[in-house]
Amino acid sequence: MRFLLSVLFFSAISSISINFVHLFDRNDEIYFKMQESKPQRVKEKSHKYKKDDPTEIEEIGYYYRNELVTIKQIPPSVKRVTSNLPTEIQSLYGAFANRFERYKEVTGFESWDTSKITDMSYVFSNNATVNVNLSSWKTDQVTTMQGMFKGAVKFNNGGKPLNWTTSNVKSMESMFDGATDFNQDLKSWKVDNVIKNKNFSRGSGIFGNNDKKPKWNKIEEVNDPIEKKIEKKPEVIIHPSPTSPKRKVQIPIVKLVSPIIKPKPLANSTSKLNIPKSTMTQNQTSKKLSTPAIVGVIVGIQAILTSLGFGIPYIIKKFKK
Repeated sequence: MRFLLSVLFFSAISSISINFVHLFDRNDEIYFKMQESKPQRVKEKSHKYKKDDPTEIEEIGYYYRNELVTIKQIPPSVKRVTSNLPTEIQSLYGAFANRFERYKEVTGFESWDTSKITDMSYVFSNNATVNVNLSSWKTDQVTTMQGMFKGAVKFNNGGKPLNWTTSNVKSMESMFDGATDFNQDLKSWKVDNVIKNKNFSRGSGIFGNNDKKPKWNKIEEVNDPIEKKIEKKPEVIIHPSPTSPKRKVQIPIVKLVSPIIKPKPLANSTSKLNIPKSTMTQNQTSKKLSTPAIVGVIVGIQAILTSLGFGIPYIIKKFKK
């Protein structure tokens, strides 16, 4: 009996172990399959410019964005790019965006192989120079064209019909918003999977013309009101008269100071004469004598002293007699 129980116990343990081994093997298999299906990150690459010509790109650069290998934006100073688009690139997000009128038109991308591209959002957003025929671009795998030509005021596909495959596209929101020159017929586009189309044609050449728009099946196109830019009135600049203005004559304020006149030196006979200091009060000092009066007083004193000098010896002599 004990032997039978031991056999059953070991059999159960072996069965459980085998099941665990199979479970781990299956988990490893699932893990490796997930790793294989997960897109591998690519190393970021910069644009390579033509030697001695920074306006031409010979090799397109790219980086990783939102799980997609994305083209690096083409600088506005570039006038030409290579016709070979790297096969690693999956997104053209913002490739030629924000090229304003002061920049030159860029060429070379018209024949790119875009068969692997899934994201074409904002490729030519706010591009005021582009107007080339892009009918050769393959769009079978593209799922979003949001804002692709938003603000591209000159784009009209070179005056040619824009025949694209759009059966996988889900978002066309603001695709031609503000593309004032665009007036191509898009009625043949298949848009069964489109779930976002707000402002699709707002302000464009086909805005309000349903005969040139795609036939929406699931949703209706809704457009926000077009906001008109407030024009600023030019400032009125009043220029001064050509004649020079009269200058104001400014008279400087001058403090008048009475000149100090020094009295002339007296004769030798009066050089040792001590003149007593003035005992005038503060009120009396304001009433000082003029210079001629002072000179007269001094001369009078001199005459008196001179007469006394001659008269006193005579009187003494007379008394002695």
